[in-house]
Amino acid sequence: EVGIVSVFKCYNMNPQKLEKLLHNFFGNSCLSIDVTDNKGIRHTPREWFIAPIDIITETIHLIINGEILKYKYDSDNKEIVKK
Repeated sequence: EVGIVSVFKCYNMNPQKLEKLLHNFFGNSCLSIDVTDNKGIRHTPREWFIAPIDIITETIHLIINGEILKYKYDSDNKEIVKK
């Protein structure tokens, strides 16, 4: 089962651009999984990432304050590091 862990409201920013930035930032930690729906059709979602919620929250703050370009996500150590 899947559940909502956190919700973020976007003000004064394009939510599609925010999503794209998050996908780019966490791209190397995308969860590799196949899900079969109730009709037997297999889907490979690209919306799920393996990252702690506090790291995701910190990343959103880095995007908001414009500092995100100075950092990258180290998926091995599950931390944000300076480039």
